[in-house]
Amino acid sequence: MAKYKSSDIRNIALAGHSGSGKTILAEAMLLKAGQISRLGSISDGTTVSDYEKEEKEYRYSLNASVLHLTHAGREINLVDTPGQMDFQGAMIGGLTGVDSVVICVNAQRGIELMTRKAWDVANRLGLGKIIAITRSDAENVNLPEVFANIQKVFGSKCALFTIPQGEGAGFQGVTSILAGNPGPEAAGLLARVKESAIEADDTLMEKYLENGDVSPEEFQNVLPKAILAGTVIPVFHLAAEKNLGVSELMDALVAITPSPLASRRLLVINDSSDTVPLEAKEDGPLLAQAFKVVSDPHVGKLCFLRVFSGKLESKTQANVSGTGRPEKFAQLVRVNGEKREDIAEAVTGDIVGVAKVDNLHLGDTVYHSGDLRFPPPPFPTPMTGLAISPRNRGDEQKMGANLHRLCEEDPTFQFARSEQTGEQVIRGLSQVHLDVMLSRLKTRYGMELDTKPPKIPYLETITRESEGSYRHKKQSGGAGQFGEVHLRIKPNERGGGFQFVNAIVGGVISGPFIPSVEKGVKKALEKGPVAGFPLVDVVVELFFGKEHPVDSKDIAFQIAGEMGFREIVAGCKPVLLEPIVNLEIVFPAQYFGDISGDISSRRGRPTGTDQLGDMQVLKAQAPLAEVADYGSTLKAITQGEGSYGIELSHYEAVPANIAQQVAQKARSMQEEKGTSSKTSARS
Repeated sequence: MAKYKSSDIRNIALAGHSGSGKTILAEAMLLKAGQISRLGSISDGTTVSDYEKEEKEYRYSLNASVLHLTHAGREINLVDTPGQMDFQGAMIGGLTGVDSVVICVNAQRGIELMTRKAWDVANRLGLGKIIAITRSDAENVNLPEVFANIQKVFGSKCALFTIPQGEGAGFQGVTSILAGNPGPEAAGLLARVKESAIEADDTLMEKYLENGDVSPEEFQNVLPKAILAGTVIPVFHLAAEKNLGVSELMDALVAITPSPLASRRLLVINDSSDTVPLEAKEDGPLLAQAFKVVSDPHVGKLCFLRVFSGKLESKTQANVSGTGRPEKFAQLVRVNGEKREDIAEAVTGDIVGVAKVDNLHLGDTVYHSGDLRFPPPPFPTPMTGLAISPRNRGDEQKMGANLHRLCEEDPTFQFARSEQTGEQVIRGLSQVHLDVMLSRLKTRYGMELDTKPPKIPYLETITRESEGSYRHKKQSGGAGQFGEVHLRIKPNERGGGFQFVNAIVGGVISGPFIPSVEKGVKKALEKGPVAGFPLVDVVVELFFGKEHPVDSKDIAFQIAGEMGFREIVAGCKPVLLEPIVNLEIVFPAQYFGDISGDISSRRGRPTGTDQLGDMQVLKAQAPLAEVADYGSTLKAITQGEGSYGIELSHYEAVPANIAQQVAQKARSMQEEKGTSSKTSARS
C-alpha cells in the first residue's frame, strides 16, 4: 500500500519561456529536499531534468521531465516542461498531468511568448496558477516594474506572497507574507490577499463582511480553493542558483496549492461533446490519463499516467480508451528524471510510469468501467514539413516503424505519406523541432534521412453550377459496354467536402449502377482540371440516365461517371485553392516595421497585435507557400530574438496570376514524371 494519502500529494508543473529558470529551480527544489547532493548545471549537462543527449547538446529542455521529492510531509510530483515554442507539445502534455503550474518569469526579460502560452493552457485545463519571478539577483532588474507588468498582463489578482530584500546584485532573499508576525508591509499585502481569497467561498465571504476578518485556519483552508478558482494568483521572488527564495516557494506550494482531490478537470461522455466535472475519489472508479510517452530502443515503451481517481495496482488489468480493450499493467514505476523505482500501486493523485503497454498512447484514458473519458490534450497542428527518404538502401520499412515511435512520444510530430503529392512527409512545429527529431532518430536508431522541402498541398474546387450528360458506349466484338449519365455539378460550402445525390426517378438507372457512377465521380475528383490537384467541396447530382438491357454493367457506369464529370466540371469555373495559416510572431518592438512589411510581401494580412512585456506580438494570416521557410527569415530580421507559431486556418482561392504559375509547374512535373515512367518501362 502507498505510505501516503492522496491529500498529501501535490502535482505541480514548472512552465515558462526558455531561459526563465525552470530547470535550475527544479534542481534547487531537489537539492532542498535531499534528492541530490549538489546543484546540477545546464551548461555542463548535469541536471536531473535534462538527461537526453539532445538536451545536453542544445542546453535547453526538449521534453517534460517527471521528478519526485518530499517536502514538509507532502509528496511532490514535479514536471519540468520545455520553454521553446518548438517543443510546446511537451509543455502541453506535462500540464495535462498536474493540478497547479508555477509559471516562471525571468526578471531580466519579463513576460515572453511561452509564458503566455503556458498561462492559456493552464486556464484551459483549469489549473491553479502561481508565478515565480526568477533571477531576481540579475543585473539591472527592476522588480517592482516586473511585478507591475505581470499584473498588467495577467490581471490584478496577481498578488505578492514574498517581499524581496533588495534586487539585482543586492538581492538577499525574501520575506513571506505567510510567515508568523509579519511586518507592516507584509500585513498590508496579506490583508489584500485575504479579500481576494474569500471571493472563492460564498459562506466565508458573508462571514468576512459581517466580522471584518476570518480565522487563520479558515484563510489557510480557502487559499487552495482560491488559487484553483483564480481569485488569487500568488507571486514569488527567487534566485534559484543562490538558493534564495526557494524554501519560501516550496513551503507555500505544499501549504496553499490544491490537492489532487480538488481537481477541476472535465470528462466527456462516450467520446461526445458533453462534459461533466471529474469527481476525484480515492475509493472511486479508476480514471487515469497518459500524458507522456517515451520510446527507448533498449528499455522499450514507457507511458506516464496521472491517476485522477481510484487506484491502479501492478500486475492487474485495466481498459484503455484507444482500443476499448483491457491491457495488463505488469510494472509500475516512480520516476525521477531517468531513474526508476518499482512501486506496487498508484493511488489518486499519483504520477506513475507504466512499462511495455503497447496499446496505450498519449492522451488515452485508463479505466475499469463506465463511459467517462478524458478529452485529448489541446495540441497545436504541426505545419512545418520535410519530404523524406532513407539515406541507406533497405531502410524503408525500418524508417516508418522508427518514425512512428517518435510520433507516439510527440503528437506535434507527424509522419505520413501525402496522398496528394505521393511524398513521405514529416511535420513539426518548426525547422528546429524537425532537426531535433531527425537527430533523435539518428541517436536512438542509427538512421539518417535525406530531406527536401515538401510540395504544397494545393486543392481545387468549383465556383459555379453546370450540368450535362455523357454516354459511354463500347462495341468491339463480344459483350459491349453502355452507360449514360446526366449530372448536375454545383459548389458545396467551403469545408463541406464531396456530396453525391441520387435524384434518379422511375428507375431509368438500376439501383446497383448508382454506386458505380459515384465511384467513377470519386476517381475524377482525385485530379482536378486546373493543375491535377484533388477537387473538394463539390455536390454532384445524378438526375437522369439510360442503360442497356445487355451491355450495361458496373465498369460502364464507372467510366460514364468519371468521364461525364470531367467534361461537365470544366464549365463550373474551377479554381485552385491554397492552405492559409495563422501566424503568431513575437519579436522586439523595434522590428515591427520590418516584420509587418515582410509579411505583406508574402501576401499576408495582419489580424491583430498584442504586447507581451517588452515584446511585440503580430498575428497574421498568410499562404503556407509564402511562409514555409519563415523561420530563417525571422531569425535574420530579429537577430535571432524573434519566435513564431504556425497552424492551419483554412483554404482560399489562389490569385489568378499565381494559380497560372502553379498549374504550369504542376503540369511540367507531371510530364517529366510521365516521360521518366516511359523510359523506365522501355529499359
